[in-house]
Amino acid sequence: MEQNSPGTGGPMPEFVAQLTASQSALYAFIVSLLGGVNDANDVLQETNMKLCRKCAEYDPDQPFLRWAYVFARFEVMAWRKRQQRSRLVLDDELLRTVAAELEESAKEAEHQLKILEDCMERLTLRQRELIAARYGRGEAVQDIAVRLSRPENAMAALFYRLRKLLADCVQSVWRKESPIV
Repeated sequence: MEQNSPGTGGPMPEFVAQLTASQSALYAFIVSLLGGVNDANDVLQETNMKLCRKCAEYDPDQPFLRWAYVFARFEVMAWRKRQQRSRLVLDDELLRTVAAELEESAKEAEHQLKILEDCMERLTLRQRELIAARYGRGEAVQDIAVRLSRPENAMAALFYRLRKLLADCVQSVWRKESPIV
């Protein structure tokens, strides 16, 4: 799939949406590699510019964040080269190790999110709508209770049961996939 807008050379809206959605994860990744927030915004901006310039090379069948992490890691390394005079800069091997561990934890988080999405699919439509209202749109329990003409404490109890149901489902699937050795 072509990622550039026809005639503009700029990124397609789908690419921009993925880039925008990944900003907090990219920032956290960069901060972790830099060892702090100093200069993280500058490195994130450089990473974003590189990603936009290379958007045509992105394969939408692959996880966007994993692809973006590669660019972020290279931008951190470029920043480090510019900062060679500082004694607080991590060595390249340590940087590669930290980056690999962060990428692995991101894969695990993606997998856990997939399990949660699968567990959400097991809920009824009404249950999913309630979850979306409370946690997706951030509606208050009190507002949902008023809208549905239900007591607030009954709605709070229902949300507790739904959270527990989802947590039990995720833990069950996780245990099945990761048997104890």
